[in-house]
Amino acid sequence: MFETSLDDWDYGRALAELWRRSKYERGFISDPFGGPQRAEQGLHRMRALLAGLGDPHLRVPTVHIAGSKGKGSTGAFIATVASQAGHRVGFYTSPHLHRFPERIAINGLPLTDDAFASEARLVGLVADRLDASSSDEAQVTTFEFITAMACAAFARDACDLAVIEVGLGGRYDSTNVVAPIVSVITRIDLEHTGVLGFTYGEIAAQKAGILRAGVPCVSSPQVSEADEVITETAIEIGSPLQMGGRDWNWTGSWRSFTATGPWGDWRDLALGLPGPHQVENACTALAALHFVNASGLTIPEPAARSGLSGTLWPGRFEQTMVDDRVLILDAAHTPAAAAALVSTWRELGISSPATVILGMSADKDPKAFLEALRPLIGHLIATRADSPRAAETEAIFAIASEMGIPSDMQPSVAGAVGTALKSGDAPILVTGSLFVVGEGREAIGLADPDPLWRALNDVNRARPQRCDRP
Repeated sequence: MFETSLDDWDYGRALAELWRRSKYERGFISDPFGGPQRAEQGLHRMRALLAGLGDPHLRVPTVHIAGSKGKGSTGAFIATVASQAGHRVGFYTSPHLHRFPERIAINGLPLTDDAFASEARLVGLVADRLDASSSDEAQVTTFEFITAMACAAFARDACDLAVIEVGLGGRYDSTNVVAPIVSVITRIDLEHTGVLGFTYGEIAAQKAGILRAGVPCVSSPQVSEADEVITETAIEIGSPLQMGGRDWNWTGSWRSFTATGPWGDWRDLALGLPGPHQVENACTALAALHFVNASGLTIPEPAARSGLSGTLWPGRFEQTMVDDRVLILDAAHTPAAAAALVSTWRELGISSPATVILGMSADKDPKAFLEALRPLIGHLIATRADSPRAAETEAIFAIASEMGIPSDMQPSVAGAVGTALKSGDAPILVTGSLFVVGEGREAIGLADPDPLWRALNDVNRARPQRCDRP
């Protein structure tokens, strides 16, 4: 174990600390395969870690967001609008596209490397004390560590509002120690079924675990099974619920739409993020912001308008040109998200079929994803991100071939992008996971990889202990 001191921390040391606490079996929750008792131990450990830091999570009003898809976009809308209203806003999200500090942003700017190292150093002091009194299986995990860093950073910077995104699930997630002023549940889909459950109802029960007595909750429209569970949970707990499609609605497209709800009847709204699914996310954000406004943090309509139209969220139907080719990067990773991608593609009038570069995490369903994406696919290049959680390239290729989809394989995302750019003139789509999109952006020069993280990755790759990019 490291001996943590206050004078030897820099950004590289912070990354090394995050790496050493990262194991597959100690991922987003304390033990995703250990059952509720082990997960509850993780929440107890998270509270102890934050208590050692002076309970920073209780010092900043918080919007807490769970859901299967749209969490990041909804959070980005909320954070941007609140910033436009003149408030200082912290936004904690995961995973990152390129560098860890992206996960902790204040008014749209990630922590600097020095600030990131400083927060890691202070959290490390408390974490080491907790670890010294615990068994190896009960030591602070990477996600707990960086969640504590975010809470501490937002409190130290005197943020007026924190927007905190759940890592996985909700009920047993490390973020589920905050005291929110409003809870948010975005659209639920069948994802992480080995951990969260195999039905919409089971997954909804995990997401609804973030609800609090007396604290309002807003939910995106849900399939009936998920709707019933969320509604019943809200009644049982005593959380006033506003459900999309019932308590608020919208008409129009992302270019111009009307949102009608408890905030009023706002017309001619426009979004900075394209796609019909983003209108749903934006209206979920407006419903949450209505309660933020009611809490005393004023959110005037002009700020909402400018914030919605000015929201940027890289890797979400991000369109660029490379060598006179249209290239789209979209982090869709579920069948429903793939269907939304197809809808947005058609609405924007982009030609098809496309050359699709696809890599997915091992716990996803490539066949169902490909079925939803199939209308766009002219040729598929199967690949994988540089992550132990990634599905094998050969597995994706085999499924695509069985489905009759013309396919090739490339061992890296950069190699797949290079191959795609050398073949034909069809639009190129990079999709399947945020990790794949991040490496795709790096391959075409939109961002630089983090050399320190890559170096740690290379050093630790040969170790017998199974590690995971958190």
